[in-house]
Amino acid sequence: MTLADEAGLDDVAFLRAVIEWSAERYGTVAEHSIVAGISNGAFMAHRAGLEIGDLVPVFAAVAGGLPADLAGVEPTHAVSGILINGDGDPWVPIEGGHSRHRGPDGELRGRTYGLADSGQHWRELNGCTGAGETIRTDQSQRELSGPGVGGTRILEWTVFGGGHTWPGVVIPAEHAGVPGANSTMEFDGAEEIWRFAEPLLTSPEDRKL
Repeated sequence: MTLADEAGLDDVAFLRAVIEWSAERYGTVAEHSIVAGISNGAFMAHRAGLEIGDLVPVFAAVAGGLPADLAGVEPTHAVSGILINGDGDPWVPIEGGHSRHRGPDGELRGRTYGLADSGQHWRELNGCTGAGETIRTDQSQRELSGPGVGGTRILEWTVFGGGHTWPGVVIPAEHAGVPGANSTMEFDGAEEIWRFAEPLLTSPEDRKL
């Protein structure tokens, strides 16, 4: 349970309201929304994909796996996802783990799946079948699933040596040497998320489970 949950705040309802407000105010297409985030924002992106998949055909989670508490959620729609993690991230390890913040009695809290298990969970939800594709460079590896319901795809992207950072963003000099501050300039995270998402902005009717 998150702090927002404990406080009775519905973050998912807020996201839905923002999406619908944007469509009304600016003419955006509500059911073509992309939710992307890093760290806690990545956890929220997973949740949005699970709970408002009618509006979110694609989500992007950077440096944040699927929260284990959400593993039992049964989504209404298949959703594509791009999952990016550095294998040198000390805060949210690529293998998964628990939050650094303990409970009131020192108990472990906030378990998250690692990159591989998160990807596997989403592939199973979407019914992804068939051969995928793997692309490896000296700095990263991308594993794209075969297609699922409505043509959905899951992309797992491992950044070799990457920390708790957004790919393509230069780390300020004053953060040099800070654990987890190492980043990659091989690609721009925002550009790659859009490149992945654009052809997958399908209608919710096509993605119903």
